Amino acid sequence: MVLVPVFMSHRNKAVLGSAVFLLMFGVLHCSSYLLEGGSWSYISSVYGFLLTVPDHTPNIGAAWYFFSEMFSHFTVLFLSVYQVNLILYSLPLTLKFPNSPPLVIFSILMILALFKPYTCVGDFVVPFAMVPLWSHLLKYLQQFYIVAVATVVLTLLWPVLWYLWVHCLNANSNFYFAVTLAFVLFQSFLLSDLLYAKMRRDYAFEHGVIQKR
Repeated sequence: MVLVPVFMSHRNKAVLGSAVFLLMFGVLHCSSYLLEGGSWSYISSVYGFLLTVPDHTPNIGAAWYFFSEMFSHFTVLFLSVYQVNLILYSLPLTLKFPNSPPLVIFSILMILALFKPYTCVGDFVVPFAMVPLWSHLLKYLQQFYIVAVATVVLTLLWPVLWYLWVHCLNANSNFYFAVTLAFVLFQSFLLSDLLYAKMRRDYAFEHGVIQKR
C-alpha cells in the first residue's frame, strides 16, 4: 500500500523498488520455510493471526474491544469491514495528491496504525516523526493544538487507567477503552486536518492568494 503513491509519481524508481521488495520478501519466506523444517505452517501464525484477530488482549487500539463485545455471528462481517479499511484509501489518496507522495505515505501509515488489530506505540512513531515535514501547513490547520494537547493527556492516562483496571481493580475495561477510542479519534482529526490544510494551501496557490517561493 505504501508503494502505491511512489509508483504513481516515480514509476521507474517504483518498479525497481518493487522488484527489490519482492526479492527480499521471497528470500524471507524461503528462509522461514527452511527454518520451519520445510513447513509453511508459519503463514497462518503470521498473516492469519492478523487477518482473523483471534486474540482480544487489550492494547492501545480499538479493535480488541469491538471484537470482544460484538455478537459472534457478526464477527465475519465486522472483521471484513475493519480489515478492508487498511487497503481502501491507498488509491484514492494517491489520485487526490499525485504530487505529494510523502503526504500519502504518512496518511497510509496513520491509517494502518489506526485500524491495525494489534496496535502498539511503535506504529505511531513514524507518522508522528513525519508531521514536522508539513510545518508550512501549520497556519492552515484548525485543530492541531487541540489534537496535540489531547495526545499528550491521553498518553499519560493510558498507564493510569491500565493500572487502575488490571492491578487495583478499581475500574473496568470501559474506562481504558474510552481512552483508546479517544486517542484513535484525535489521530483521525490530525490526519483529516492535515489533508484539508494541504488542499487549502493548494487552492490558495491555484487562485493566486499566495505566491510560490
